[in-house]
Amino acid sequence: MITTEIKNTLCEIWDAYISSDRTVKDTKGNVLRDIDSSRHEVIVDIKKIIDSFFQSEIDIYEFKTSIDSINKRNNLWGFTSIKGQMFFNQLVKTNEGKIDQLTLLLKECISEPKDPQEALIKIRKLEAFCDIIMEKASDKRKVAKSSSVGYFLSYFWQVFNPEKWPVMYTSQIASYVELGLWVDQKNQVDTYKSFYELTDQIKLILSKYTSRNIDYWATEHAFWNYKGNPNQKQEIKQDVVATKHIEQEKKITLNASFDLEDYIIPKVARLKDIGSNNEKSASSKGSEFEKVVAEVFNLLDFEVEALGQGTGRNPDAIIKYREENTAFIVDAKAYSGGYSLGVDDRAIKEYINHYCPKLIKQGYKRIGFIIVSNSFKSNFDSFINDITWNSDIRRFILLESEALLYLLAYKTKDKHSLSVLIEKLIGFANPITAQ
Repeated sequence: MITTEIKNTLCEIWDAYISSDRTVKDTKGNVLRDIDSSRHEVIVDIKKIIDSFFQSEIDIYEFKTSIDSINKRNNLWGFTSIKGQMFFNQLVKTNEGKIDQLTLLLKECISEPKDPQEALIKIRKLEAFCDIIMEKASDKRKVAKSSSVGYFLSYFWQVFNPEKWPVMYTSQIASYVELGLWVDQKNQVDTYKSFYELTDQIKLILSKYTSRNIDYWATEHAFWNYKGNPNQKQEIKQDVVATKHIEQEKKITLNASFDLEDYIIPKVARLKDIGSNNEKSASSKGSEFEKVVAEVFNLLDFEVEALGQGTGRNPDAIIKYREENTAFIVDAKAYSGGYSLGVDDRAIKEYINHYCPKLIKQGYKRIGFIIVSNSFKSNFDSFINDITWNSDIRRFILLESEALLYLLAYKTKDKHSLSVLIEKLIGFANPITAQ
């Protein structure tokens, strides 16, 4: 029962949102202008990705990577958080032995329900699947938690129909708790049912107050303004331990407090200096830079096929990790003033068209492209979008040379496996810097 006092508070929350000029901020505190129009534009592309997955034109790995990529470029729903992409990554990684079963289950569950009752059935199926995996797991920290299911599925449902499905944000539930409107439920089925019904009531109250139709997005934005962007909040209750674990991991990964020279050999420590050297010829400098880049990837435990200068029109290296059927085409660019795309776009596409079919034939299911340079000075977004949408490349990475050395230093310092390093590498936004 929503009391008159709480109704008044809800109206105050709405008024505060309106008085802020309908301000919505991203995770870095930057104002998102006209977020609804941006969402409508991005939804067109997200639907294309989902449809490709439904039609089996892309597999679950590429689907996961594509959803990750589009949300990193357009973080308009908070999907880059723990209950979104992190959940998706863990769900796929811990179920690679039953990937066909998971694929069929996801296709069924993320498709739009015909009504709230069917929505609860879909939640129950994915929640039960996660609970079984959790029960059998030896390291439960690495397993996708069923407490993320409601948010994860409702994100996809809202993509299909924003007018019909609210996304179950943790921060919004935290607001409901603060207002005295929320009672914790024992599972995700009951949680989403309560969230759906309560949000509908609030939407109706605000619609009556404003004498116009208030939709789910407007309601959500008002609570973002009141409580903060969902990505800026920790997960509540069941996810507290997981959040702390991830926050600690980020501190280890992002805040280097050591000297590179303490953990890497002199042979590769000069990589950045080689790239910025203006005394040697471009050909000589480029050849040396390529060799050191290949050596760093070798030290990271990749199987490295060095190509580079003298081998014809080829990328500089192909690096492979057979254990996870993962490979990257690598191009090293020794540009002291920062690398820009220029005329290389045709060459890059030729490398992809030539080597991707070969790698796929060899059984590599996940293929990426890495450009290593001291720095990057142009915007590659349109080109990267074109490559990842129209080729077999799942992740296109711009990697600064100093960042590559830090990756090697972390492997040496903390004894990280190559699997963990690849997971970090593909998780960062472009360009990847030492910071």
